Amino acid sequence: MKKVAIMTDTASQMTKELADEYNVKLVPIIIIIDGKEYPETEIDRAWYYEQLPKWKAADKIPTSSSASIGYFLEAYRELSQQAEAILFISYSSKFGMMFNTAAQAKKMAEEELPQTAIEVIDSVTHCGAQMLIVLEAARAAAAGKSLPEVVEVANRMVKRVNNISLIDDLSLLAKGGRIHKVRPWAGSKITNTVLIEASVATGGEHKPLARCKTKGQVLKTLFELVKERSGNGKLHVAINHADALVEAEELKELASLRFPCAEVFITPLYPLVTHHTGVGTRLFSWWSED
Repeated sequence: MKKVAIMTDTASQMTKELADEYNVKLVPIIIIIDGKEYPETEIDRAWYYEQLPKWKAADKIPTSSSASIGYFLEAYRELSQQAEAILFISYSSKFGMMFNTAAQAKKMAEEELPQTAIEVIDSVTHCGAQMLIVLEAARAAAAGKSLPEVVEVANRMVKRVNNISLIDDLSLLAKGGRIHKVRPWAGSKITNTVLIEASVATGGEHKPLARCKTKGQVLKTLFELVKERSGNGKLHVAINHADALVEAEELKELASLRFPCAEVFITPLYPLVTHHTGVGTRLFSWWSED
């Protein structure tokens, strides 16, 4: 039996293949389309990307919900047969109920599973930054670290990761009520790309960083931020995209040319984030080695 089992949710944008590789249990966010519930891991993303503009035009954007307490209890029971302890790393509690649901389920599981220690951590971010935290926790667990040691790794990473979204259309985020600090930009008639941060530095909320009119300005602003925050340290990078693989690959190539990179992951966005940010969104997340 291993010491620590790692869990995270699909807001991390970790693919099932990557989760299997790092022995991470993925908790799917539920997407509700025409009254029917679907785990977002089971939704064809290409189809979803195609449908989203039509739903937006008809004002019928799908809704979503956290995994249930019952789901978490069953997951804790399952993993208690495989590990001495469990660590769940959620997306920012400012964006939804996943952290609270997991924490409530933990309290309920304490009596049923007294032999299994369970910890729940708020990543205070989402998407690639959350995934980078999970990967380091998973690596520590695979190395045989104890639960307190793995938790320490995860908490240290929460403070180190950076997460920047490159969004061309703020209307969906505005509709979802997740950009009160950027709302004045949402109604702008000017074509632009907005850079928004969500990390421990912003308290887990979206904070506007810049508004750029051209692709060149976007890249210049982004990489200046990376350089300012990372110096010459080797980078660990995660790039997420919604039907924008060419742009994601370009970001990877340019980042690799400008900075020493230990690893760069590219993963497509699951439905939840896509229906809040729109097709074409890119996210660039990273942390820097000392």
